Amino acid sequence: EYDTYFTFDSLDQGRLRYREDEFINESGEIYKVRYRLTLMGPAAEHEYPNSVLLSRSRFIAPANHSLRFYREYFEPAEEFEINKDRLRWLISFENKEFFINIDKITKPAYEGSFLEIKSRTWSRRDAEEKVKIIVKLLGELGVSDTVSGLSDYYQLLQN
Repeated sequence: EYDTYFTFDSLDQGRLRYREDEFINESGEIYKVRYRLTLMGPAAEHEYPNSVLLSRSRFIAPANHSLRFYREYFEPAEEFEINKDRLRWLISFENKEFFINIDKITKPAYEGSFLEIKSRTWSRRDAEEKVKIIVKLLGELGVSDTVSGLSDYYQLLQN
């Protein structure tokens, strides 16, 4: 994944992410490329125990134009680029759908890998129910609950 984040002078505008996803088959060949725009809300809408973070995307849409087009159209105050290699699985756990991502950040260079568990939520109540399930899933995966310093990649890598 190749992400370019646009930030604006007003924090109320959120951040806009332009993503280029390359889908790679078992032979290591790219078989599909997808481009998307995501308007991101606050980085952390709510933080739960066990390093579970509730955040939201305000808007997701196919990106039908080039990065250059969006750069010129939106005229961001700043840009930040993050590239990563991602392994992704769709699983069902306790009759709920989750995506498990294991990410290796390649730009900017960053040591280590990240585990990310995502799910779509439809309400605060649904989100809180899924948080409890994610905590159980982390336990099943043998992940310690001592992870600290919650932030999204954008915040983490800006420092």
